[in-house]
Amino acid sequence: EAPESELKAVRFQFPEAVRSGKEVLAVEGLTHSYDDNILFLDANLEVSRGDKIAILGPNGVGKSTLLRLIAGMETPLEGKIQLGEHNIHMAYFEQNQAEALGKEKTVLDTIGDVVTNWTDTQIRSLLGQFLFSGDSVFKTVGTLSGGEKARLALAKLLTSKANFILLDEPTNHLDIPAKETIEKAIQAYEGAMLLVSHDRYFISKTANKIAVIEDATIRIYEGNYDYYLERERKEKAAAIKAVEDRDRAVKQEEKRKKRMEKEKERKEIRASKKVKRAGDAD
Repeated sequence: EAPESELKAVRFQFPEAVRSGKEVLAVEGLTHSYDDNILFLDANLEVSRGDKIAILGPNGVGKSTLLRLIAGMETPLEGKIQLGEHNIHMAYFEQNQAEALGKEKTVLDTIGDVVTNWTDTQIRSLLGQFLFSGDSVFKTVGTLSGGEKARLALAKLLTSKANFILLDEPTNHLDIPAKETIEKAIQAYEGAMLLVSHDRYFISKTANKIAVIEDATIRIYEGNYDYYLERERKEKAAAIKAVEDRDRAVKQEEKRKKRMEKEKERKEIRASKKVKRAGDAD
């Protein structure tokens, strides 16, 4: 296998695809769980043409599950997941390439099954861009390394001509030059995209919106990763200020109550002294 660093030679481009309608995806009232682990509860998400949305959230929050639900690989317990009505062609890049690709198929057949009208020469030309040359095209998927599987899956995606792409950790097993290649391809891509990635730099270079999964809901930030970070910083600062203001108000109220109690005590003492003086006068 060629070194991963040679991936800088890959000229990865998404194929031209049919222009979709403005509405690409609508997720409404999504509820889904695994036993007692509730991932989504009445969650909503809309994707429009040109949206490149990165999905953020802690491990186990449901990022990959959301992609699988949208791809139809899992069925939600409740809610609606509806693709747009006009020319939506979806492709799904799974995080686990062993599941996404048939282990017994050869590299050549994996692509040939998708582009049935291509000649072997055309398929080899495509695979050559992903460093599969010579006899390596006859390797079975099950014998490939993680990097080779990622490259093959990306090559397969290249042939799909999809205008709505789901990407789950697409840069796993790829080095920096390879990531830069994918970044440029996504930047030039005119379709819609949902992306799950732990690579924050990659997200900052590719996403124009951010979706955060928290508390079993999906919250959209209408801006890129830098915008999201700034909004998050301001929200945290506002939350801290709110707590500080509340604590300050509580302390002020406690001081006020203490002053009132002391004033009450002084009044009671003065009243008691008056009563005593009146008694002494008698």
